[in-house]
Amino acid sequence: MKYKHLLFDADNTLLDFSKGEIDTFEELGRIYNFEVNEKIMKEYHIINKKCWKDYEEGRLSQDVLRVLRFENFIKHFNLNIDSIEMEKDFTRILSTQTHVIKDTHLILDTLSKKGYQIQMITNGLAEAQYGRLKATNTEKYFLNVYVSGEMGCQKPDIEYFDKVLEDIKADNKSCLVIGDRLESDIKGAMNSNIDSVWLNLHNADLPKEYKPTYVISDLISLLDIL
Repeated sequence: MKYKHLLFDADNTLLDFSKGEIDTFEELGRIYNFEVNEKIMKEYHIINKKCWKDYEEGRLSQDVLRVLRFENFIKHFNLNIDSIEMEKDFTRILSTQTHVIKDTHLILDTLSKKGYQIQMITNGLAEAQYGRLKATNTEKYFLNVYVSGEMGCQKPDIEYFDKVLEDIKADNKSCLVIGDRLESDIKGAMNSNIDSVWLNLHNADLPKEYKPTYVISDLISLLDIL
């Protein structure tokens, strides 16, 4: 066994955040009386992506991010909504979502039975991540869940990965990072000299600056590596 510890990202690696987000926004639309359509979601994604980029690059705290993205969204569409309440409802609804990426249960169950130590590494919001792990019945597979907001640092920072490896008492050679985001998962693994798997579900081009150890287009292909 080349790798002992498997460090899985959560959103759009195991948990289908994209589907959960759409369902969550549709419920928000009913609560706050606005139409959820392609234009609304496109603009929100632009706003949200910028906030998360600022967070991952250390320019924004997670507490500020949580509300700022909705403040900017509300201003953009001139909606009469309280951003703090909207954020609370978003997190509450998202935490109940049960969507997972194809073969998530099969992969986690198979790798667990093979004896791998399975950890979760996530920059997501603690309430949403713990809630969805419970809702999807996947929490049982993880020995630890490392939520950046609870650790005081985030992917791709070396400090984040150092803390994870120290806690699980592992060296970088025994670990494998599995994630869908180049900017946080793969860059973080590269920064910490940890092998990585890029889950490229949408067959995107790989920019030259990123060097994942492996590239797969679906979760089931992990079994060809492990």
